[in-house]
Amino acid sequence: MIHLTTLHWIAIAIFILLFFILSLLSLREKKIKNMLLMVFSSFLLTTAAAVITVVVLDKYTKKAKILTYATQRDLAHESIILRGLLQNIGKYKIGYCNLEVRISQNPRGSRANSYFKPTKSFDFMTNAGNKKYSVTEEREVAQNLMPGEKKKFFVSVRIPGHFEDPKYFLKLHCH
Repeated sequence: MIHLTTLHWIAIAIFILLFFILSLLSLREKKIKNMLLMVFSSFLLTTAAAVITVVVLDKYTKKAKILTYATQRDLAHESIILRGLLQNIGKYKIGYCNLEVRISQNPRGSRANSYFKPTKSFDFMTNAGNKKYSVTEEREVAQNLMPGEKKKFFVSVRIPGHFEDPKYFLKLHCH
């Protein structure tokens, strides 16, 4: 569930008021079928506009960034451990933050080699060509962040053992 700010509640109230105004205007229609159709369409229109507005407000009011992070490879569990610090840089409280971690490895070390890779006749039977070169996971890293508050996070992501020099891509989603 997202944490609603006063701006969210004002936007929702405006769209509820707009729905009632459109419903009252549709009562002027003499045919009941047309009147019900107008009320239903105004409900759909205001609901869609309210949802879009709340999502956009959520994106621009709930801002956080990762200040620092460090990676460490855990060979015993074949995983990568990410430790870092994130901060709420917005003016509103954040309900929760999810961290999307994408770890990728170029096959054979370079992109040029992967285009012209020779195939063997029985690769389809042994699954030799089905190595994963990217892993994506999403974890919750923070809850109830006040404006300006910093929070340490810890994430462990399992990776295939053949990753030699992985690249890390982090994306923070806060609501």
